[in-house]
Amino acid sequence: MAGETVLIVEDRRENIVHLANNVLKPSGYRVITAMDGQRGLRRILNDRPDLVIMDLKMPKMDGLEVLTALQERKVDTPVILTTFYGSEQVAEQALRLGAVDYIVKPYDVTDMLHAVQEALARRPAPSMDPKEPNRVEEPMPLTRQVERWMRDMNILTSVGKALVAQLDGERVCTWAVEAAIYLSRADHALLFLSGEAGEATLHLCARRGPHDRQVQYPENAMESNLVTEVARTGKTVFEPKGTDDAALAEIAGHPLASTIALPLRWQRRVVGVLVVARGPGEPAFGEADVEWLSGLAEYTAIAVRNAQAYQQSARAVPMPEETLSSLRQELDQLAAELRATSEHVERLAALLDERSWE
Repeated sequence: MAGETVLIVEDRRENIVHLANNVLKPSGYRVITAMDGQRGLRRILNDRPDLVIMDLKMPKMDGLEVLTALQERKVDTPVILTTFYGSEQVAEQALRLGAVDYIVKPYDVTDMLHAVQEALARRPAPSMDPKEPNRVEEPMPLTRQVERWMRDMNILTSVGKALVAQLDGERVCTWAVEAAIYLSRADHALLFLSGEAGEATLHLCARRGPHDRQVQYPENAMESNLVTEVARTGKTVFEPKGTDDAALAEIAGHPLASTIALPLRWQRRVVGVLVVARGPGEPAFGEADVEWLSGLAEYTAIAVRNAQAYQQSARAVPMPEETLSSLRQELDQLAAELRATSEHVERLAALLDERSWE
């Protein structure tokens, strides 16, 4: 259905123009705008748009403050939050405050349009009782589990695209660790990588625990039995009741409870291992967590090799023809791996469609 009014609350004019001209207006939606949170709140209260697309970080009032104000006033206008990758924990708070969805920037036009259509389709129907003109009847909601699957599918796709386009190795590690924690709701995430020459020893390149404000980069070579096993076999190890790996326990500061360790495979070679874990007393991971993280591991392996190939090429000046040929082959293989990973994500989507939820 088209013709609905969508309010864009965004402080960057170029973002407003892109969203209005490339997503909303071509699909028949009417667009109104506000360039800070205070003006956005006034327009929501006065103009009663059918949908709001609002940035997280804005002057005067940020997205969370606007959502809080709407919740206090019991205004149920659906809100889609937009945020750059790395703000997922804040976005989770926005969902608790009533946002119906959030989109990670930069986003595809089709992803945003789908989110808009879904949000408008889930609007509560107006009450037919003339004595209660402002009351609405709640529609049958999707289960929280399905909503989480839908959000995680969007995050996995967005993060995957960002990862494979990133040429800075440290950022690849940071994004992979942050995404692993978000997708699995883990307390700990650790990323081990081999060196560019492919030596057998894996180095702990990035980690984050529940008390870390940001990702840490220890760059330590270490002997972890679990990591060594995954690197040797190339197979995921899922230990729902926890691992007795002493090296990982030393890093975390306590024994790890439910644990998943996944190989990062590139051309039949393991180039790294991604480990996520929860602390004692936390619920165990499930098979769905393994599936999501498998997709992330595939994207991460491609991104790691892509960043390494770029760094090698930057150091090779002038570059011999055989090196160029080798890099072309690497890029062709990267493209093939990316297509395979996209097929994995599509299989996850099919699994979601076929599975029945109570």
